[in-house]
Amino acid sequence: MTIDQWTTSLSARRIALLSLRVTTGFLLVWFGLNKVVSGSAPLAVRRAFEFDGTLQAAVGLAAGAGEALVGALCVLGLWRRFVLPVQALINGSTAVMVWWAIFDPFRWYISGVDRIVFNSHVFYPTSITFAACLLLIAFREQDTLALDTLRAKRRLEPA
Repeated sequence: MTIDQWTTSLSARRIALLSLRVTTGFLLVWFGLNKVVSGSAPLAVRRAFEFDGTLQAAVGLAAGAGEALVGALCVLGLWRRFVLPVQALINGSTAVMVWWAIFDPFRWYISGVDRIVFNSHVFYPTSITFAACLLLIAFREQDTLALDTLRAKRRLEPA
């Protein structure tokens, strides 16, 4: 088997989809745990509503726990039909919040935008993560190294 045959084989595609699902899922786990530990509501929520410290901590805890749960379910490959679109929605909303960093990562053209940090190019990968989420949805049926697949096989086996 040549390298090209192996890298495009069914096994290689399954491993690639597994890697993509696990890494995008862990991104949500880490960001969710960060919100839980810091007790801080997501930036979009803080900008939209005026919260006192206690309410902000409660919203941060709930948002963080939810995000970490969605990420963990993605990593495990459970309930992907519902969880993968939620993951895409979370990452897509993040991309919308940093749109300027996606279209102008080095701040050459867009001015007058409230910049979150000076180095806006660090937010460009948000678009890549969102694209990965869309890819996972589109190729969900080929992502067979997931607990959903194992559960489906168990249901089909005779007792």
